[in-house]
Amino acid sequence: MSPAQRLIDLSLSAFADELAARKPTPGGGSQAAYLVATGAALVSMAFRFTSGEKFAAVEAAMTARVAELDRLRPQGLALVDGDSKAYDAVTAAFALPKSTDPEKIARTAAIQAAMKGALEVPFETMRLALAGLELAAAGAGDINKNLASDCAVGASCLAAALEGAFLNVKINALSIKDAGYVAERLAACERMRARSNELAAVVQAAIQRHLA
Repeated sequence: MSPAQRLIDLSLSAFADELAARKPTPGGGSQAAYLVATGAALVSMAFRFTSGEKFAAVEAAMTARVAELDRLRPQGLALVDGDSKAYDAVTAAFALPKSTDPEKIARTAAIQAAMKGALEVPFETMRLALAGLELAAAGAGDINKNLASDCAVGASCLAAALEGAFLNVKINALSIKDAGYVAERLAACERMRARSNELAAVVQAAIQRHLA
């Protein structure tokens, strides 16, 4: 893979090879972001099939949700490369010279700034995943039941994206010295995790009703 090439332009097999390679990026953060994109895509597909005369009462709401999910998908894709670039910035900061006191001070500041940047990307991944789960939960009860498993897989991708991104937030937080910033971000993460669990349960209950 050339430095100028984007991860999202790779084939699926090439992206999997990149994930497997013995190098820092791409890693779990990029994969979590990709799960946002694919999860939103699957849920939107299920909602698109919930149309026509049989679903006239809910079609307008489904169409609106599809539009929201279609906006989430490219945002998730952007974070696939965004996460890797953010961690590459951390690596670059650690490589800065540290021979003199001014260099050490500048290096430390650069590392801290880069670590915050690396935390913000998975934090945004969590936010996007939660937005997708909100839409999935709102529509799961009314979907065309023939698409129940697709909706369920999509929602599961979104839930996994949120939890995976949280772990990336947490590991980056360990290296950040700004205690107030870390506390605020981790508290927000826990709120999102709690809401994600609630929404995932709503989706699963709806799917089980469709499959009964």
